[in-house]
Amino acid sequence: MRIWSNDHLPRHVHVFKGDGECVINLVGAGGLPELREFYNLKRKEVAKAIRIVADNQQTLIEAWNQIHGA
Repeated sequence: MRIWSNDHLPRHVHVFKGDGECVINLVGAGGLPELREFYNLKRKEVAKAIRIVADNQQTLIEAWNQIHGA
């Protein structure tokens, strides 16, 4: 899971597995993480990534804010 220092809003993370990737917004509709896009991942892998991000949402938001000075 990565937060790039030169990335853009909205706050999001990149999740990688093998040659696959998904991008998950940290705060989507209703305040929950929201899938933005994915490549070369099975839906089951994407669902797992979303669960992991949801379980760690506050920590990831704090990390984004620290990296991007928000």
